[in-house]
Amino acid sequence: MPLPIKAKTCWCSNSRLKDFNQEYAECLSCGTLVALKPLSDDQLFVRNDDSDFYGKKYWLDHQKEEFGYPDIYARSRNDLTERNLHWLKILLKYRFPLSSVLELGCAHGSFVALLELAGFSALGVEMSPWVVEFGQKTFGISVQAGVVESLNILPGSFDVIALMDVLEHLPDPIATMSHCLKLLKPDGLLLIQTPQFKERMDYDELVQSKNAFLSLLIPDEHLFLFTKHAVTELFQRLGVNHLCFEQAIFAHYDMFFVASRTHLEANTTEQIDAALMATPNGRFAQALLDIRERELGLTKRLLESEQDCATRLEQIEILTETILGSKRKKLGKYSFFHKLTSQ
Repeated sequence: MPLPIKAKTCWCSNSRLKDFNQEYAECLSCGTLVALKPLSDDQLFVRNDDSDFYGKKYWLDHQKEEFGYPDIYARSRNDLTERNLHWLKILLKYRFPLSSVLELGCAHGSFVALLELAGFSALGVEMSPWVVEFGQKTFGISVQAGVVESLNILPGSFDVIALMDVLEHLPDPIATMSHCLKLLKPDGLLLIQTPQFKERMDYDELVQSKNAFLSLLIPDEHLFLFTKHAVTELFQRLGVNHLCFEQAIFAHYDMFFVASRTHLEANTTEQIDAALMATPNGRFAQALLDIRERELGLTKRLLESEQDCATRLEQIEILTETILGSKRKKLGKYSFFHKLTSQ
């Protein structure tokens, strides 16, 4: 029987949870994985950059020491050539340059900078003043410090709000997403990357198979880990009925989707190319996207070649074993015949 846990409720207000492991429980209503001992609401704010959890040390020491992730200096370089280009490609599928974009939790700010290069009007938001200053100095971008609910932003200001690995950190996703929707234009959209908890996942089976999703079980940070069903229900409650799930760059444990209150219509490749090629900086963004596509193509061909080699090697081993087995069988018959005739 599921263990009732009264100390915590899901974002959907359901308190009927069942054990997943010592740190998480699964909501019996929507299927979300709920952290049982998250940081307190007060700990989520950054008032002192030197001591608060999401302050300076989080970006320089915590992620590197606890999880082996690169620090903010390495990420500000590496993210540009992989995840940022992936996100830009998907955004261009639904919105052209000149659209206004707000990125919550922009970290070092490289995605905001890439958006600006491509022709978007972009603004970042971060809780740590130190990280805000880092983004401003490193990429020359516009960044505001604080939680989005506290910022002086007029309703209907943005075409797009991006949350990359942010949704899972929100203590009250309904409240924050509701506020974000007020900041969007009526036909605006949300661009979201977040870990994907898959239905019927079993913790012991994840451990036995060394599943990559285990690295996302960070209960003091990842407060809610959604299934596709749960995240769809969350936005439907807010009147956002149009969700389109796209390929996540880390598809083995993430999901990536676009959400809107209005119908989502995809731009064609020709339209996207024309929009980027219309400006000098847009051409540079297009060149980066082209390089990324070539890189992915080469990687795919390399993997296919390695798989082909592995298959051929397996066939050679089977054929070799068959030939050797046949020879051994013939040698066995010859020895038996030789023994009979020599008696």
